[in-house]
Amino acid sequence: MIIQAQAQTLYTITTSTATYADLTSPISVNNGQVWDFDDFGPYQVPFSFKVAGQVITHFAFQDDNFIFLTGLNEDTDDFYYLLASGIYIQDKNFNEGVSQSPIGYKVEGNAGSRILKMQVKNAGSEDEALTLQTNNLFLNFQVWIYEGTNVIEYRYGNTNITASNMSVIEDGIQMGIVSMNEVYGCALYGNPASPTVAEFFNGQQVDPNIDYVMTTYPTNGRVYKFTPSTSAATEEFNKIQFRIYPNPVTESLRISLENMDSTDYVITDLTGKIIRKGKFTDLENTVDVTDVNSGMYFIKIGNTTKKFLKK
Repeated sequence: MIIQAQAQTLYTITTSTATYADLTSPISVNNGQVWDFDDFGPYQVPFSFKVAGQVITHFAFQDDNFIFLTGLNEDTDDFYYLLASGIYIQDKNFNEGVSQSPIGYKVEGNAGSRILKMQVKNAGSEDEALTLQTNNLFLNFQVWIYEGTNVIEYRYGNTNITASNMSVIEDGIQMGIVSMNEVYGCALYGNPASPTVAEFFNGQQVDPNIDYVMTTYPTNGRVYKFTPSTSAATEEFNKIQFRIYPNPVTESLRISLENMDSTDYVITDLTGKIIRKGKFTDLENTVDVTDVNSGMYFIKIGNTTKKFLKK
């Protein structure tokens, strides 16, 4: 996450314990396929639900975590990483064969009070496999979302990751929620029994003096509950609305703004390098990208980011 902490406003996070139980006969996501850098889905959320005030229509599993999507158009729609796994994970059978780490989901309850439960079972550590060429670590976790309340829960099952083997995990244990467009992020860090919570907004830099990671992995039965404030449950962020075309583009990228609330823009490549930046003075604008190398780029105006392809 590359955003700066502010006062906690959108979610209250509570920590508790509850008996962890594997889902009974979940709908399979990976269908026996061995997975590592793989994506599965998207699947439709079966009821009305919001994350950080934004309406969520679909969910999927992407590489290490479940994600929530605000739509199916990658050029215009946002999505949220639900950072529940905490580390880089992969199938325990990371060689070819039948999966030993099933991914699945299940909907339980009656209409009006249903729970969508997503599960990763017996996942292994990607860092361990890459650095040590061993396959000993494992973890289990679930993500529950609640109809009618927009509550999110991260639930943790049996694991053998402890403080003594934390050195295997390269980037530390990172947990929380973060928007792809960096409109919102929430980090849980420190002691997993009573973590510190920091919320982030609008793509600003993090505090370099804080290490936003857990000191060790949550033990079996740990639950983190994200309860939205009234405003987060009922209102969307005031995102800057604009349209870009053509996409793909060869010479001139046209930007159509709905209003002039925010006129500064920045274009970056996939590494974050700034390619263009400036200020728009009209609702209809053009940026010359003739001399920009072919590839994928991002244009950010205010707190909204969109992706485009330069041919």
